Amino acid sequence: MSQQSSSNKILNWIWTGIFSVFYPIIMAFSLLFVGVVWVFSTLSWMLTSLVRKVFPKVGKEVAPRPTAPSWQSFFKSDHLRIERMLKEEIMFGPAYYKLRAIPNNAEALAKDFFGDFKYPCFDGVLLQKFNTVIPKELPDFDLVFLNLKTGQLKYIETIKSFSWNVEESGRGIMVTWQDEGEQYELRLTQERLLHA
Repeated sequence: MSQQSSSNKILNWIWTGIFSVFYPIIMAFSLLFVGVVWVFSTLSWMLTSLVRKVFPKVGKEVAPRPTAPSWQSFFKSDHLRIERMLKEEIMFGPAYYKLRAIPNNAEALAKDFFGDFKYPCFDGVLLQKFNTVIPKELPDFDLVFLNLKTGQLKYIETIKSFSWNVEESGRGIMVTWQDEGEQYELRLTQERLLHA
């Protein structure tokens, strides 16, 4: 037991010696660090007050007021210019727009909501016309064709899917979409869109 007691005394004596030597160094470093932080803090405070006196409007930015939606260009052709105005945007969903035609020969545009999809083809443009703006009932839209010469809006197909695609296919256009696991295809030709 005397050996264990003497080894504890030796370890205690070594620890006390190390602590006694390094304690002033640790304290000096801590005081130096606090001093440096205080100096930079004071400089920052002085510069901030000086800048506020010299430039009184800096740092007092007023949040911009939300502006009312305005009409923006959406599509332009030789016969017609279409403008859109944002009505609503669903979080993580589509945006709804009101459309107007200039000159106003496409009155059918004014009463419905449309998406930001447009696909020019065959002297017209394919548009996405929403049937509802209720988020729980989405997706539900009609693919419509706007004849740019006559201003007439023609119903093509109702699509209830977020996963759909429009691409050129030979002398026509292929619209594909998935609805509840089933794959659908619709081939559009110039004759179908302009004459039927």
